[in-house]
Amino acid sequence: MTGPTDVFAAAARLYRDGVPFVLATVVRAERPTSARPGAKAIVTGDGAFRGFVGGTCVKPAVRRESLRALADGAPRLLRISPDSPPEGVEAEEGVLEEHMACVSGGALDIHLEPYLPSRRLLLAGSSPIVQSLVALGEALGMEVRTAETAENLTDAAEGAFVVVAGHGEGEWETLKAALTGGRARYVGLVASPRRSAAVRERLVGMGVALADVSRLRSPAGLDIGAETPGEIALSILAQIVEERRPAEAPEPVPAEPPAPAIGISLEAPADDLAVDPICGMSVSRDSPHRVEAGGETWWFCCAGCAETFASAGNAGNSA
Repeated sequence: MTGPTDVFAAAARLYRDGVPFVLATVVRAERPTSARPGAKAIVTGDGAFRGFVGGTCVKPAVRRESLRALADGAPRLLRISPDSPPEGVEAEEGVLEEHMACVSGGALDIHLEPYLPSRRLLLAGSSPIVQSLVALGEALGMEVRTAETAENLTDAAEGAFVVVAGHGEGEWETLKAALTGGRARYVGLVASPRRSAAVRERLVGMGVALADVSRLRSPAGLDIGAETPGEIALSILAQIVEERRPAEAPEPVPAEPPAPAIGISLEAPADDLAVDPICGMSVSRDSPHRVEAGGETWWFCCAGCAETFASAGNAGNSA
């Protein structure tokens, strides 16, 4: 089993390599549980686990909420327990409640903290706007670099937030390196609408794909009526923050869930999720544990739940 030291070593490597990840830490455990307070795991964007914070009934919820944390950049506290709040009572503020009815019982509080190391701000130009971007970017904890000092622009632009504000000087090489192949997370150019159109046309002529050129934010920054170099820099960084943490889409209206074979109340899952009819856990539809019965497919968090479902008279093909 991977220990905390191994988890921290893996986290350090991921952070050094610029790979976003979530550090999951068990902060409270109510026996019987297989994980103890202080147990840790890492979840990366592909859903892979390193470490241990609970068994097969726990991992689907931790994986799902970790991926959401990577998407919005916000930490959260996940409570996995057989005791959901009573009907009509809201969950405790700041706590995500996940109902788990596995026979082992117990409860876990798991803190999920996203690490988004790709916070590099690459600047091209020597204008007062760039000077303001340096000061504000550093104040926001970003790793600020300049294109002029970069040994390799292609490497420097990889996963970075790139802003070009040279008023026509030294911008082409940086724009091409940042835009080609969608290399940078954000590419902004300080220019008038008229010059922005001309720049886009020239980039296409330089061989940059039209789809990549369409990602160029120019004029860069949110429309906040900015006039001074500091205000323009602030509007650009606000746009970068908006890019990093997009507004959460409204929840779709849930459809009526199918009646569970075992008598528990289930909430309708998201399109890519199913509800385990035995324990009530949300399960990815690519789970290897599934049973086909009565012309329907049922997904499970683990082999034990699938076997319980089948033994209750729901015969069919199981995996």
